[in-house]
Amino acid sequence: MRRWLKRITPERHKLEKLWCLRPFARFVGDRGFWTFKRTSVINAFSLGLLIAFVPPTPLPVHLTLCAVLGILFRLNLPVLFATVFISNPFTWFPQIAGSLWVGAKLTGVNLGPLLHDLNHRNLHAQIKQLWEPLLLGALVLGLGAAALGYVIAQCAWRARVAVLMRRRRTRSTLRGAALCQHTVDQSQDPVEPRGQPLIVRHDDQAGP
Repeated sequence: MRRWLKRITPERHKLEKLWCLRPFARFVGDRGFWTFKRTSVINAFSLGLLIAFVPPTPLPVHLTLCAVLGILFRLNLPVLFATVFISNPFTWFPQIAGSLWVGAKLTGVNLGPLLHDLNHRNLHAQIKQLWEPLLLGALVLGLGAAALGYVIAQCAWRARVAVLMRRRRTRSTLRGAALCQHTVDQSQDPVEPRGQPLIVRHDDQAGP
């Protein structure tokens, strides 16, 4: 599990070169934030899913939140940063659309007329009306994704550990069986008789 996580997560020197993380360079380089322990990894994965649902902005809000919260809670930083990259230009549209839909359902806002009347003249004022359902929907979806990700990560980690333990037991059993068979074969091999001293019989001395 640790080897696989190290392969898919960003390397330390690459994170240290990001300009938005330079104020946290001293913490990013700390080995304590790069240990792949179960609690640190699973919590980082869950928090990364929550941060990923923050609506995208021109500023590096996601990376800054990862650095601040990851250092505050001493989580695994590479897993946290890798998870937050779920939010990317390919996922922004469904992410924003889903957040708007969920937020509108919860706040009772009718998005149909609002989206239909969008125009460049009143775009700024109309976007203000969308911020409330967008942020609420993003929070709800983020919390749901974080909770689901936590459960999935726990199950995946335990399943992986169980598979590794089963493999180790199988190898140990096979080694023990092979050793016993080797011992039995040695005990059944015929023992060659050791060389015995040559006995020379002298004929009785002939009579007169």
